[in-house]
Parts: sequence; C-alpha cells; structure tokens
Amino acid sequence: MINAVIGDIIHISENEAIVRAGNLEYAISVTAQTASALSNLQGEQRRAVRLLTVLIHRDDSMSLIGFLESSEREAFLQLQTVSGIGVKQALKILGGISVRNLIEALDSGNLKLLSSIPGIGPKTGQKMILALRNVLVLDDQDQMVPKGESKQRSKWSDIITALVDMGYDRRRVEELIDEQLAQNKETIASLGHHEAEQLLFRQAIKYLA
Repeated sequence: MINAVIGDIIHISENEAIVRAGNLEYAISVTAQTASALSNLQGEQRRAVRLLTVLIHRDDSMSLIGFLESSEREAFLQLQTVSGIGVKQALKILGGISVRNLIEALDSGNLKLLSSIPGIGPKTGQKMILALRNVLVLDDQDQMVPKGESKQRSKWSDIITALVDMGYDRRRVEELIDEQLAQNKETIASLGHHEAEQLLFRQAIKYLA
C-alpha cells in the first residue's frame, strides 16, 4: 500500500505533479486546487512535500492520485460511491469547489451551486445530494469523517483507506475493523499505535482474503 509520497516537487501542471522521492520520480494526478497550492510553493517549500495518495489499479494501468489534505482524499473516495462518478469526474469536481463548500452545498441541497461545477449537470448534482447529503462532516481540525463514525474508528482511517485501495468493499472493511477493535480491545490498548495498526491490518487481510 502507498499511503503517501514524500519528495521534491519537480514539475506541476494543471492536473499532474512530478515528485522525486529517492531515486524515483512519480507522476501523480492531482486536482486543480492541489496543483495551484503546489505551484505557489517556493524554494525550500518544494522539498520534502507530503502528498497523501490513492492507488488506482486497472487491468491495463496503475495510477497514483495525490492530495495535500486528508479531507480532500476522503471526499474523492466518497464521490466515487455516487453512481456515474468515476476517478476523472471526482477529480474535476474537487478542482472546481473546496471540500468545505462541497459539504455545505450537499447538506443544504444547493443544486444550483453543484450544477455550476464544470462537468456536473443537474442530474448528477441531484445524485450527489441523494447519496452524500448529511453523510460527511468536517471535524474541528477540518478533517472529514463520515457522520456518525466513532472517534475510535477514525484513528484507524489509514488502514481502512489502504484496504479500500486494495479493492475491498469500504463498508465491509469498516465493519471488520469495528469487530477487530472490539475483539482485541485489551491487546490493542497494550500496543503502540504502529504495532496496533499492523495487528489490525493482518487480521483484516486474514478475514477479507
């Protein structure tokens, strides 16, 4: 799994960042807003930049999608649960509206604003409202989590994201993580966060395989 790429910004275009990490250069697809933020970095700010990633695996290709903020990555994943919205359209949506404004538009049913996003018409906007209205919220640190998600589960969001990136169903993964947290409560409490993550990941793979 690739949770993030940390490296130096070599080149930025409207929808792609070239990042050098060690002896490798990664071509990472980004939203227009992330591209703009990266373009504004100067000098030393362009070194050791951390991009959170989602690995997209297809039969004929593999690609990395990068995000500066975890809330944008979560919005990207949730948008793809809406019928008819794929990777390219999710990136286009997030390039045309901030995550906070997107959540406010969804929760208020602001179809006019959603329909004004490039590539999104009234029909798709209505689908987004029906599928995601009152589903996502921003916490006090502007981190996005599903409404009603326990703080306990949100601690393990990196594992959930990694397993979903591997092709497992998000709902099944979340249910399994909750089950493992309950069954291994005492063991997990005795471990450090990294060791507990490794334990949960191994258990999840065992039951998902």
